[in-house]
Amino acid sequence: MSLPVLRRSVVAISLAAGAALGFGGILIQPETPADPSDYVEFLATAPAAVVGLQLFLVSQLFWAVGLIGVGHLAARRSPVLGLLGALLAGLGAFGHAVTGGARLLQVALAGDGEADAALAAFGASESGVFVPYLLFGLVGTALGLILLSVAIMRSRIAPLWVPITLIAWVVIEFALSGLTPWAPYLALVVGLIGFVALIVAVWRSDLTVWSTEAEARAAGSTGPSMPAEPAGATDAHA
Repeated sequence: MSLPVLRRSVVAISLAAGAALGFGGILIQPETPADPSDYVEFLATAPAAVVGLQLFLVSQLFWAVGLIGVGHLAARRSPVLGLLGALLAGLGAFGHAVTGGARLLQVALAGDGEADAALAAFGASESGVFVPYLLFGLVGTALGLILLSVAIMRSRIAPLWVPITLIAWVVIEFALSGLTPWAPYLALVVGLIGFVALIVAVWRSDLTVWSTEAEARAAGSTGPSMPAEPAGATDAHA
């Protein structure tokens, strides 16, 4: 396997893994109580919530690799939007990973019967030093995906409906999910459609985008050469 093929495959597989783990975590995640004290008890008694949190946390690594790769792909024709979108999307994955780690601490404390400590950890994770990371996760992911979607439109690396679907997912997931009970399910369907289409587009993308200049020159120098003229052709032309 050549290096360009490997790079393209890593990005496509990372997007697939991020989608599978992230959306899988959402599917098995039970409804979360609004009251903090009930939430701590919920963490101690709901194994599906713990598994869903673990899947969400692990998915951030794959999302970071995959979305940064999409930014690289789109940056060939839309360099500014591709770069900014990749940067913000990576920052969003980092913010989610930090807050997900705080949730894991709450899970550990709640599982050990330390309800008061888990409740205090929950309160701390919603304020103070965690606020920037909460914003990174929310704003970075939402704005990063919007910029990447616009870059995809401009670079034409996927059909037009794909970035439109991704923007619709951002709106449903981040603006409507807390307003209507059906929004999370709609976001799941729209997100799966959009990201699967994006994975296919990455998988089918031109290998030259994933090649360095040296690799492209080497590939060009080893391309098919012009056939030599048969003996005597020069004399015939003369």
